Amino acid sequence: MSAMPVSILLSRTVRLLIEPGAPVPSRGPNSFAASVSTPGLGAYFEVTIDCEGQPDEKTGFIENIYEIDRAVCSILAPMLAEGLMPPAGNPAAIIKQAIQPIQDHLEAKIHRLDCRLSPTYRIAMETNDMNSYLLTQQYQFAASHRLHNPELDESTNRALFGKCCNPNGHGHNYRMEVEVSLPIEGCSFTIQDLDQVVHETIIDRYDHTYLNMDVDDFKTINPTVENITVTCHDQLKPVLAEQGAKLRHIKLWETEKTCCTYPAQS
Repeated sequence: MSAMPVSILLSRTVRLLIEPGAPVPSRGPNSFAASVSTPGLGAYFEVTIDCEGQPDEKTGFIENIYEIDRAVCSILAPMLAEGLMPPAGNPAAIIKQAIQPIQDHLEAKIHRLDCRLSPTYRIAMETNDMNSYLLTQQYQFAASHRLHNPELDESTNRALFGKCCNPNGHGHNYRMEVEVSLPIEGCSFTIQDLDQVVHETIIDRYDHTYLNMDVDDFKTINPTVENITVTCHDQLKPVLAEQGAKLRHIKLWETEKTCCTYPAQS
C-alpha cells in the first residue's frame, strides 16, 4: 500500500473596500485592488483563506479560486459591513461566524482564515481550534549592534562577521511581528494590551540603543538576528501569559531580505 500523499496548501487573498452598514455592491472587474469596493469612504480588508487537500484529477485544482472569491464576497463581506456599525463588532467573532458558511460553499477543507485589518494588524482563526483566535501585530525599533565573539581573535571575527564586526557598530530598523493565541470567550485582552506589553517589554528597552553596550540582555550574547528574536520571545512569553495570551511566534526582520522566526513554523 502506497503512502498517503502529503496535503497541499492553497492560499487565496480577497481584497474588500466596504461601506459600513451598506449593502455590499456587486463584484467589480479590478479584483487586484478590491473584489468589491465602495465609491465613497469605507474600510479596507484583506481576507486570506488557506485550503488544504489534493489536486482534483480532472481540474488540477484543490479549490476553484473564484469560488473562494464568491464565498468571501457573499458571506463574509456583509458580516464585516454590519460589524463596522457602532458599536463595532468583534472581528474574531465575525470570522468564527463566517467560517462554516464559507466552508459549506467550498469543496476543499479550510485550514485557516486571516483578516488583515491594517498593514500591520490581523486576526486569524484555524479550523482545528475554533475556540481560540490569533492576533498579530507588527512593531519597529531602531538599534545598533556589533557582531563579535570575544573568545576569538580579531582576524577570525572579521572573517566570520565581515563589516558587521565594525568596533563602532552599525544600525538597523528592526521590524518585529508578534502573534498571540487568545480564547474567543472569557478573555478581555486586546490589541491595545498587546501594544502596551510589547512596548514596555521590548521597544522601550531596545529602541535607539547600542544593544551590545546598553541592553543587559546582550552583554554576554552576540546580538545576531537569531539571538535577538529568541530573546524577544523569551522576554515576552511570561508577561503575555500573565494576561491570558499565549505567544505563538516572534518574527524579526533585520533587513527586507533577512528575517528570523521563533519558534520555527512547520
